Amino acid sequence: MGILMVNATNLLPYEPSTDPNPLRVSSAEETEHGSININVGGGISAPAWCNKITVRVPLGSGAGHLTGNGADIRTGASTGWTASPPSVVGEFAVVTFAPARPVQFTGQIISLTLSNIEVNRAPGRVTIDIVESSSPTNGSFTDKSAAVEVDKFPAGFVFRNFAPEKIMVENGEAAVLRWEGSDAKYTMYWGDAPAGVPLDKERTWTTPVGLTTVTGFMLRAEVSEGGTTLTHTLTTAVTVRIPDLIVRNLTVQGPAVFSDSVSLSNTAKDLTVAGSVRGAGDNPLRVSQNAGLKVDAKAQVGGVFSVDGTSTFNNNVTVAGTQTTTLTVLGSMRGSGTDPLRVSQPAGLKVDAALSVAGAASLTGTTTLSGSTTLSGTTVLSGTTQLFQGAQIRFWNKGQAPGSGNKFTSTAQTDGILTCSVKQFDATSMEKNIGYKANLTLKVGARYHYCAAPMLRQVGGGSEYNITVPVRKGEQIEAWLTVDGSNWWSLVALALAWSAVGKRADLAAVSGEAPYVLDDSEEGMAEYLRLLAEDAARPVGEKPEEQEAATV
Repeated sequence: MGILMVNATNLLPYEPSTDPNPLRVSSAEETEHGSININVGGGISAPAWCNKITVRVPLGSGAGHLTGNGADIRTGASTGWTASPPSVVGEFAVVTFAPARPVQFTGQIISLTLSNIEVNRAPGRVTIDIVESSSPTNGSFTDKSAAVEVDKFPAGFVFRNFAPEKIMVENGEAAVLRWEGSDAKYTMYWGDAPAGVPLDKERTWTTPVGLTTVTGFMLRAEVSEGGTTLTHTLTTAVTVRIPDLIVRNLTVQGPAVFSDSVSLSNTAKDLTVAGSVRGAGDNPLRVSQNAGLKVDAKAQVGGVFSVDGTSTFNNNVTVAGTQTTTLTVLGSMRGSGTDPLRVSQPAGLKVDAALSVAGAASLTGTTTLSGSTTLSGTTVLSGTTQLFQGAQIRFWNKGQAPGSGNKFTSTAQTDGILTCSVKQFDATSMEKNIGYKANLTLKVGARYHYCAAPMLRQVGGGSEYNITVPVRKGEQIEAWLTVDGSNWWSLVALALAWSAVGKRADLAAVSGEAPYVLDDSEEGMAEYLRLLAEDAARPVGEKPEEQEAATV
């Protein structure tokens, strides 16, 4: 696990990552190679110019050394930067990265790459020194020091494939999560357990309570080597069909139907309706409550309704006439004695103008708000609330996934949740190919999300890697796959599951449409599982480079 380190002098932030992740040490039987990528400039907040960055990799066979073979390290950098070959100086391999001219960092990120690293045999934490030649202005450059740390895990260490059995569960259903991992101390973090739940030797875990909303999970593995604790984490998420929802502010663009009572639990909170509040269908609005209805501000019911003084009605009151007939009360309208006013009528209550309720308002029956509704205070939905009307699933079987030249693109018609699942059916029998991967790039609006699906040993059946992201109405969605190394495009499948908030609003593909577009009905899910089974059953075949290796 890479650790970001910024000391008091450097202007630029540095964030390392490794491939494979985590990095493993070599053994007597097998030499492990890896690469380190250092992103520079992410999250920078102050002006900074740079004309050179020097990286010093410690050489040797100890826990604090990365490799004993610095001369074989390969180097690379982002466009516009030049990376020198490694120069062995004492106990360090020194690499210099320089742009063609001084560069101002204003939000862009550049990458510095060290690859073909022959990792030594001693697990531990390695500190890589960095010296930047930088300045707050384009001039007077001085050297400033920083460092990043990279963990080397024991030989053969495995921690991968952390995923739920089902990416969506029913409300109140427990989620089951599984992973592959070597012997380590595992701790699960999730919404209701921020302090973490320690696990023993399990490679499967069931949530102690059922899920009621979309929940993220983080699994941490810890290995102690020579007094140093090496740490690596994996994350995943599980969505909930018809989840509970507690929000601070809620804007519903389409019709909202409440199948149970709606209560504004806090006092002195307003319910503001920009349009009108009406009864269902042709029926007028009915306000029925034992405590009655108290209107402290102007109320207009079908026309002018004005009460200027105290009014007591000990019996039924009927205002006869047409719809333009006005009932005017100069004082206030209250119930008898200390009892509140009660409005009880089978036909309900219809309010065509503004309705202001200064006290608590409790709607005990079904309430339908057919127009726009603004809730300016805290809103608590204590009954069952249906946000998702269903899911739409797009499936590209093996070899059909959209690439960078034929991206899947669409625009969200409403807020929603998008879950992407990369199906990796490629496998290998050669150690050098392990870690090559299919890479999903998901762009939502201006945000980029990534999901890597590494190729594993030849175990058959395929592996699944998932990412779930929220999407706002109107945001453009782009999704495409790339593969690297010996990972075959024809052995990677892709599924996108879209759940719209508030109403069913399927994604309309602008380009890169999937060969299969399904819903989450019983028939749709059966077809989806059938397609997955077909892909899994299709033989992988022996790769050319593996055939060649086998004949040597």
